[in-house]
Amino acid sequence: MAKERVWIGFDLGSRLTHVCVIADDGTTLHEQESETKPDDLENALASFPVDRIGLIAVEAGADTHVVRRLRADGFPIAIFEARKANKFLTLRRNKTDASDARGLADLARLGRHTVSQVHLKTPECQQLRGLLVMRNRLVIMRVTAENALRSRLAMYGLPFKASHRPGGAREQVEALIAELSGYEQIDIRPEVAPLVDLCESLRTAVSKLNWDLEKRARSYEVCRLLMEVPGVGSISALSFYSAIEDPTRFERASDVAAYLGLTPRRYQSGQVSRTRGITKTGSKMTRTHLVNAAKVFGARAPDGALKDWYLSLRARAGPRRAHVALARKLAVILATIWRNGTHFEANPKRPPSRGRGLT
Repeated sequence: MAKERVWIGFDLGSRLTHVCVIADDGTTLHEQESETKPDDLENALASFPVDRIGLIAVEAGADTHVVRRLRADGFPIAIFEARKANKFLTLRRNKTDASDARGLADLARLGRHTVSQVHLKTPECQQLRGLLVMRNRLVIMRVTAENALRSRLAMYGLPFKASHRPGGAREQVEALIAELSGYEQIDIRPEVAPLVDLCESLRTAVSKLNWDLEKRARSYEVCRLLMEVPGVGSISALSFYSAIEDPTRFERASDVAAYLGLTPRRYQSGQVSRTRGITKTGSKMTRTHLVNAAKVFGARAPDGALKDWYLSLRARAGPRRAHVALARKLAVILATIWRNGTHFEANPKRPPSRGRGLT
């Protein structure tokens, strides 16, 4: 007689984790609080043999080292997309760590085929992803600091333009301060000096990170192939590479566009059937990089079937929708290049559809 399976939910916290074990009929078998360490979590499940565990459910987050260790020790554990899992968890009246653990156990038992699971990346790919996330945050901080500096100078009628040259912002601000002191007896140097220092330090940090990421992109054969596509630079190639990691886990290349949230949503009820905006699931950062690559492609790519299709769509639907649609096609093309090891062709023999535009 087959053993009854158990279903487990881990509400992982930075220090403590709530554990909930339920039976096939939903009966709670065990609950406890444990430290967020693989050994302690395994001890919490000591009463339940691994062959009885149907699935362990956790939400996507930063504790991937715990998941990686438990998988290495033979535990069936799945990471569920946090946004969709949250909709499952909000069915409960009270929001507590214990109820979240119970909800995750129910998710493992009932919703494992409905809620999207997250692919666990290798440590190398995760490190690369971390660098891209850090760069993205530094760029946001730099833009915020430059806007604050621009706003402060604008109060005195001084125009400020962001400079890509190291030390350019400092030289520009010094010149503006000297100009201001020439016709008004005002010294704003103490006010803007901290902002200038912040802008320069952030720009230096981003430049160093860009140089490192450029070298990393050139070291990967896959990224070198991806960068043959006009508009796809080192950052976009690395972002796509680290988001997908293994293109063979997708049945079709077109599934990559859906995975990155670039496909339209569909609403249908009775006689009503509408196509809405894109789903925006998956990585927002990679989706943004692909849209930016599409903008560069539309402006600089050589004439070809894909460029003609983009220009025709832009004339009908406007630049915003055309950029998103082109980003969707670029995602499919990049996935096809990766899977087949082929090269991008600007002017294929047939008009590009999903995955075409390749040799």
